[in-house]
Amino acid sequence: MAGRFQVLPPLAPEARQALAEDIRRHGVLVAVEVDEEGNVLDGHHRVELAAELGIEYPVVVRSGMSETERVEHALRLNLLRRHLGPVEWAHAFRRLAEARGIRLGSQGRQGGKTDSVAVFAAELGVTPRTARRRLRLADRLAGHPDLAARVDRGDLDATRAETLARERAFEQRRADASPPPMTSLADGIDIHHGPFQEVLAHIEDESVDLVLTDPPWQWDVETLDLWDDLGAFAKRVLRPGRALIAYSGSGCLAAAINRLSRHLDYVWAGALILPGRHNEVHAVMARDASTPIVFFSKDRYEPRHWFINALSSPGAEKDAHPWQKPLGNVAYYLERFSEPGELVCDPFLGGGTTAVAAQRAGRRFVGCDLDPGAVEVTIERLQGIEGSRDMKGHLEQREEEPCG
Repeated sequence: MAGRFQVLPPLAPEARQALAEDIRRHGVLVAVEVDEEGNVLDGHHRVELAAELGIEYPVVVRSGMSETERVEHALRLNLLRRHLGPVEWAHAFRRLAEARGIRLGSQGRQGGKTDSVAVFAAELGVTPRTARRRLRLADRLAGHPDLAARVDRGDLDATRAETLARERAFEQRRADASPPPMTSLADGIDIHHGPFQEVLAHIEDESVDLVLTDPPWQWDVETLDLWDDLGAFAKRVLRPGRALIAYSGSGCLAAAINRLSRHLDYVWAGALILPGRHNEVHAVMARDASTPIVFFSKDRYEPRHWFINALSSPGAEKDAHPWQKPLGNVAYYLERFSEPGELVCDPFLGGGTTAVAAQRAGRRFVGCDLDPGAVEVTIERLQGIEGSRDMKGHLEQREEEPCG
């Protein structure tokens, strides 16, 4: 039975067995701490195992502490001594912060006035960045205790656990979504649900000033046919001299260029430079540190502004969609390849980043997606609904991992 000040969950069986073996060999080396009433503040497992093994243990009495101070003391010692997994550590850190009157919001942002998170973390021998990263991880895995337990055991990488949690939320969002066939918002923003070949067939010939999109990247005939259809669609709706800009996968790049070249004129190539850990493509022994971007035009390209063909990503922005592109990167190209009031089109909405960038930049917009969840989250982002920015706003567009 848990003691009055046993503030953390019991040790995992493997860890408990390892501690038992150490006590059997060397005895209890770290004194058990108790209050003046005999309540164990620190060392619950040592007490249990020593009793099981019939071994005496040293005791230190801590007196004169209030109830809150005793809880805080127990938490602090566990954070300092116990080998906690990152999620367990985050829960203990948050409880200790609350005991000290520090209210931590989402992702470890401070909401109280008593102390700073930086000083608090440093006291425990942890950098503020590490503390916030662990708190953010615990928040993202809050509804997935199985994933949290695997991370704490070391069976699952934290990044992969967050991805799995997002995928679960995306699938649930997709299952629950039921958007209307078409939604019109203010400022000339139209969102459609369905395949672009059908639901965007109403767009007048040579009426679009920019097609800016992120099509599926799978290496299969069906997906490559989508690129063919995309090229034919852009040739019909784009004004002469206007551009199509599309993100691609490195492994699919040649095929994507080939399909688009059947309908449009090649203009240039670019890249979104990716920070952090990079995808390793073992077949070619390459670390993929960028997302290719291709620039095409209807007939001869008519440039209106200078642009940079390679931009660095500020980091992952996956709050709306698993393959979501950074808003700043999308907005940069949108503003250099179109003018206020002009019409921008995205036939593969995903998380709606192009639509959001168009709305903010004063462009008209029309777009669609096959995925009902993609359509719903796009509409929510455009309407500024708070739920579109948290885990509830996640959805899955593609059923396979992108190649490249």
